[in-house]
Amino acid sequence: MNESNSSLEQLINTSKNIAIIPSQVAGYDAFAAGLGLFLCIKEKNKNVSLVYPDAAPEGFEDLISDKEIMTDPSVRDLTVSIDYRDSSAQKVDYSTFNDILTLKISPINSDFKLDNVKSRIEGPDFDLIIVVGASVKEDLGISYSQLESEFRKATVANIDNTAINTGFGNINIIDTTMYNLSQLALNTLAKNGFSINQNAAKALLKGISYRIVN
Repeated sequence: MNESNSSLEQLINTSKNIAIIPSQVAGYDAFAAGLGLFLCIKEKNKNVSLVYPDAAPEGFEDLISDKEIMTDPSVRDLTVSIDYRDSSAQKVDYSTFNDILTLKISPINSDFKLDNVKSRIEGPDFDLIIVVGASVKEDLGISYSQLESEFRKATVANIDNTAINTGFGNINIIDTTMYNLSQLALNTLAKNGFSINQNAAKALLKGISYRIVN
């Protein structure tokens, strides 16, 4: 067993935006483990996202909807704000043509300052990434390539039960004595002081049962 002395609970409590990424390579078990972690962390009212490039595997429909899964974390929102407090503007119109949005505010004074028009790109800025079932980051496939810059900035927690794991995380929870990832996720949650809610327990049990049956 190779476990960092850092407290995962402390990292979660102090993080503002958390991503949980199950490896597609590890399949059903990794998704179940990731979902169990997601549901427990979400219950603590943390801003947490489950990042997975596909819909949930069959059997999880009652635990998470497709819209709750972040399939493309590279997507961002463009926000435009206009400060017109010192103008006499009373009307806002907009139009779209050839994928161009035109916004018209009127009336304004001729000396209206264009500095009052601001734009920004908003989206997930993860400060903690929890990876489940990936021996190397590249096992995450497109999810890693979409978040490569975030991986360089965020704290990475690496949870796995294979001896070939490269220990790429800032915190590595690697336990080869665990039969599957869902069992390891359950053990990790319990050791870090999390209570296992009903839906998280269902998700983890699905992962544990799947590995036993298959």
